Amino acid sequence: MDDKERKIKIDVRDLTRRFGDLLVLDQINFNVAEGEFLAIVGPTGCGKTTFLNCLSKLIPTSEGDIYIDGQVADPKKHNISFVFQEPTCMPWRTVRQNVAYGMEVKKFPKATVQERTNLMLKLVGLTETADLYPNQVSASMVQRITVARAFAVDPDLLLMDEPYGQLDVKLRYYLEDELVKLWKTLKSTVIFVTHNIEEAVYVAERILVLSNKPTHIKAEVKVDLPRPRSLIDPRFVDIRKQVTELIRWW
Repeated sequence: MDDKERKIKIDVRDLTRRFGDLLVLDQINFNVAEGEFLAIVGPTGCGKTTFLNCLSKLIPTSEGDIYIDGQVADPKKHNISFVFQEPTCMPWRTVRQNVAYGMEVKKFPKATVQERTNLMLKLVGLTETADLYPNQVSASMVQRITVARAFAVDPDLLLMDEPYGQLDVKLRYYLEDELVKLWKTLKSTVIFVTHNIEEAVYVAERILVLSNKPTHIKAEVKVDLPRPRSLIDPRFVDIRKQVTELIRWW
């Protein structure tokens, strides 16, 4: 679908966050189309996690707000999923039960919970380990559980905060491919924060580059590359270089 034909799902208006006299986020404005995969990058310490915490409503904004389908985002009304940097599986629940947890909290019908849990387990390759516990599976599987749980609730907005930052390079590439497959299959609207520029270019349709504090959007870069993407494609290399130069502050 052409970008001009895509409905605006997320609208962020004048998002500002202060901690006392410290201005961290300064009048941030942008929107995200329905089903878009948007990446956020920026220099270390610019407030990327604070930014996501405001978008998720985990912390309040000082000014401005986030709108979903034209309404102020409300976790009681909207499905807002969050995948954190640290794995968040509950050790006393099986893989299957962990994937189902968000749907149970949202009071999905039991038949829907079972159907979507089975679908998610299949999509992320966890069907055979469904009845094991998190301490019985690998670190990469644990993170796949948290990603599957986030997608399972059919979120209005899925926020991801460097979910693969603690995994080795080989696993990251595998899980990034899996993430793109999930996104394309389920058509979720995703905001993905990462400090890894190559990862952002690999997974996203568009990248927003944040400035140093007080943080604002410094630039927007469209990633119009075919999938699957090649790290040695000259266009890939050019976009990665462009984003790298935008982040540099020295």
